[in-house]
Amino acid sequence: MGKGKNWRVVHPDMGSTQLTLNHGLHAPGQEFTQHYHDASEDAIVVLEGGGAIRQGSVYTPIAAGDVIFVPAGEVHGTVNTTPNMARLISFQAPPDMALYRGERDTPGEVPTPQHGHRSNVQVLNMARSGPVFGKSVAEWRSVVSPEKGAVHLSLDYICLDEGQHFTHEPIHSESIYVLKNGCAEVTDNNEEMQTLQRHDVLFVSPGDSFSLSQAGDEPTTIITCWTVATTH
Repeated sequence: MGKGKNWRVVHPDMGSTQLTLNHGLHAPGQEFTQHYHDASEDAIVVLEGGGAIRQGSVYTPIAAGDVIFVPAGEVHGTVNTTPNMARLISFQAPPDMALYRGERDTPGEVPTPQHGHRSNVQVLNMARSGPVFGKSVAEWRSVVSPEKGAVHLSLDYICLDEGQHFTHEPIHSESIYVLKNGCAEVTDNNEEMQTLQRHDVLFVSPGDSFSLSQAGDEPTTIITCWTVATTH
């Protein structure tokens, strides 16, 4: 949709049914067309650069480290208003199949918010979000969750210092982990280990578990998103 380079990373064609992940790289001035989702929520993460969330004639600034939470039905698009490249990823639950069929790409009839509408879109800084207590990792932040108004998804931000690790326990929903910075080692139930580098993605099916450890010479930062409607 719109201009720039946009990729599907986790999507229904590869077997995901609850959660998707897209990746966009946008040059200065490029725009991802305004649209809305009838029943899906978006969590858009700014990995590099910045710009604005556009809702009609209103532009709300966004910067690296921000998450934009977009409830269902909210008109939204992104514009790179900066002189530098912008890299964004977006999680969505449940998948909006109309988006994948191209039905949301309507540059000739772009939707706009209704007069008097109060936007429920939130711009949140991951590193400054409230902590999750009781985790084995001290720097664990809750950014999006049902307790904060979400219906379909949760998103956490994790920072691992040297030697720190955690275990993903089995849940009844799909999860995605994105390595924002640093390096990590992942060990599955079969004791097989893989190394994750910057921007690598780990898709976790319901019922799966693994352990993840910080690796390398710098802290490891991770973004994780999962669906909540079927979680027990």
